[in-house]
Amino acid sequence: MFTAAAAPLLLLLQFVTLSLTSAIPTISTRDSHEFILEQHLGNLAPYFDAPIPDHLSLGVPSGCHVDQVSLVHRHGSRGPISAEIGTIQNLSYYLNNHTALLTSPVTTPPAKFAFLAQNGGGWNTNNLKQDALTAVGRRQLFDHGVRMKLDYPKHNTTLFLAGEQDRVVESAQWFVAGYLGRDFNTTGKLNVISESEGVKSYITPMETCHNWTYSSGGKLVAEWGKVYLPPIAKQLNDEVKSVWPGLNFTADNVHGMLWACAYELAALGSVSKSNWCGVFSPTHIKHFEYELDLVMRGAFGYNLPTNSGQVMGSLFISNLTQRLTQPELFKEPNGQQRSLFFDFAHDTTVDLILTTLGLAYDESYPVRGPVNPARRWRTSYQVPFAAQMEWRKVTCPGSARKDMIQLHMNKAPFDLKPVCKTDKFGGCDLQEFLDSDRVKKANAVQVGDAVWNAACGQA
Repeated sequence: MFTAAAAPLLLLLQFVTLSLTSAIPTISTRDSHEFILEQHLGNLAPYFDAPIPDHLSLGVPSGCHVDQVSLVHRHGSRGPISAEIGTIQNLSYYLNNHTALLTSPVTTPPAKFAFLAQNGGGWNTNNLKQDALTAVGRRQLFDHGVRMKLDYPKHNTTLFLAGEQDRVVESAQWFVAGYLGRDFNTTGKLNVISESEGVKSYITPMETCHNWTYSSGGKLVAEWGKVYLPPIAKQLNDEVKSVWPGLNFTADNVHGMLWACAYELAALGSVSKSNWCGVFSPTHIKHFEYELDLVMRGAFGYNLPTNSGQVMGSLFISNLTQRLTQPELFKEPNGQQRSLFFDFAHDTTVDLILTTLGLAYDESYPVRGPVNPARRWRTSYQVPFAAQMEWRKVTCPGSARKDMIQLHMNKAPFDLKPVCKTDKFGGCDLQEFLDSDRVKKANAVQVGDAVWNAACGQA
């Protein structure tokens, strides 16, 4: 039963019917090297299952089974955030201030720009609602709730935790509805933890890291933007100058177009419904993807100063360690042992956890390029919208094999090799994982201790 301390779960039955009868089309990258635009939009990509690395296999060793799962789930597709919406709106203002020009082309516009001359000319942002979870995002989470139930049919929980931000809470609500079914309001409990500054939380550890600033990523974006945006602007201007003399796209306009592509996809559900995605070449999109990798690596990863990225992610590792080593402390309301833990969070949460463990690390990540197509830090694979980080405890009853731990990122095995010796499934001996330097260091950190204050400063 939901209490005042728990968020109410609201569901539109009409939407449930839609989700059950029409799943979001997905194209697997697991056996394909074809360029698929929506899988190259970094942390703004719609959810897709990550490709399975060539050297790994999906599954568990023979005679073993998954005994416990800790899921960190990012919220679903949303509208632009405040740092992005202004650039997108400025593009719209520019175009809508030139409707007389756009509706009177000198020659036939290129097909990809034809929409600018239609419906009175220009372009508006009516489909892009700032910060709000979209219909696509709602469906992602509902479907993931159903999928989780099917993936782990012998495991059950009625307890869920979400960060306080509205899109995170709503994402959790849709997931719970898919996971528990029509009786979710009476059988599930969704607790919400504050995301306010100073509140200790592994979902938003930045709020207890006084020195943390988003500008650590923003500076990298500005530098890379000077490299890749002006050539795109020149190319697009060359394509339209004979059609609309006097129309001149700036680098900022191009930036707005790229964001508009990602967010039209987030709102409308397919590349074909976006006006802007068709404007760009695969190379353009890959350069935009690199920008998104840079900002996440800079603001929530390895480019943060004073090792604060490694320190902040330690809060989750401590919690995970307790779940793995002291399972008796975690009970369902009916007294049964918990074997599933669901935390609804952000892309930032996941990236900081990876950083703490030294995963997805690249020796070189040049801010001005060239872009390494084989780079490990790849936000499209790590943290698309509705990303799923699954920590799986594997046991092998009746066998000499010890308990193991696996990490799945968006349903693909993720190699834990930097932390411990791994098998063909990417997992390793649980005790070896716990005894590793990275995990031991993470477990030794406490908010406000010397290590934390050296990285984050004193509030």
